[in-house]
Amino acid sequence: MPTTIEPRERRPLPAWTAAVACIVAIVAGVTLLGSCAGERASLGSLPPSIPAHPSTSVATTSTTEAITPDDGTLGPEDLLGWIATPAGDPQVYATPSKQAEKLAIGAKTTAGAPTTFAIVGDASPGATTEAPGWYRVALPTRPNGSTGWVPISSVTVTKTPFRVFVDLKGRTLRVEKDDLGVFTTTVAIGTAENPTPQNGTYVTELIANTNPGGSYGPYAFGLALHSDTLSEFGTGDGQVGIHGTDHPDLIGQAVSHGCVRLKNDDVKAMVDLALPLGVPVFITG
Repeated sequence: MPTTIEPRERRPLPAWTAAVACIVAIVAGVTLLGSCAGERASLGSLPPSIPAHPSTSVATTSTTEAITPDDGTLGPEDLLGWIATPAGDPQVYATPSKQAEKLAIGAKTTAGAPTTFAIVGDASPGATTEAPGWYRVALPTRPNGSTGWVPISSVTVTKTPFRVFVDLKGRTLRVEKDDLGVFTTTVAIGTAENPTPQNGTYVTELIANTNPGGSYGPYAFGLALHSDTLSEFGTGDGQVGIHGTDHPDLIGQAVSHGCVRLKNDDVKAMVDLALPLGVPVFITG
């Protein structure tokens, strides 16, 4: 379970068990991760009484030069629940070759969680891979849907039975385990001006807020997903998350800057499911 300590200078501090690749609990001060946290305030979770002041529109290029599959979308047929955890510094390449461009992805996320990747395709023993000796993986970078390649020997592979589905039209979130629904709830989503981006993605970190009754609730799940309309907010890069709220009366409405809001009891229930880092999340309209 996530642990919380008092922050110093509002800098997140990690606490995790890397051996089992479990979701981490990051100390987040009065605000939360990437698009939800710390010094990088959320694009999607400011209460309506607090105006957002984005500094620029979304960037059109990726600093990683990663490739994207087909039209840049990842669906349930792509992210099957296989998770790759790097053994040491991530070895990620633009194509399945060590002579290819190596992508700059660190061993930890900016919030301090150990880097993980969702594998694209089937990683079960004996399965046919796109390139022998390599896994294609979804990346936590812009543009949304980016993928890269990691040597099989450089990662530990696990499989989760969980997947998360967010239906923007129905404004619901559903968690499935082995293709059976185990949790469903109503959510708030992004506005027409700053919509919640649609794509397949995965959880990169879990943050425990030191002010559980505040704007972001007790917890925020960071996603490998970024706003399509905002590239910056505060000092953040527009990362999108799933988190609680101190405005439960707005659940079911399109009121955020891109994040998915849950009632606090519901985000606690999601935490209790012990979803792992790398668990797939699918956001559709």
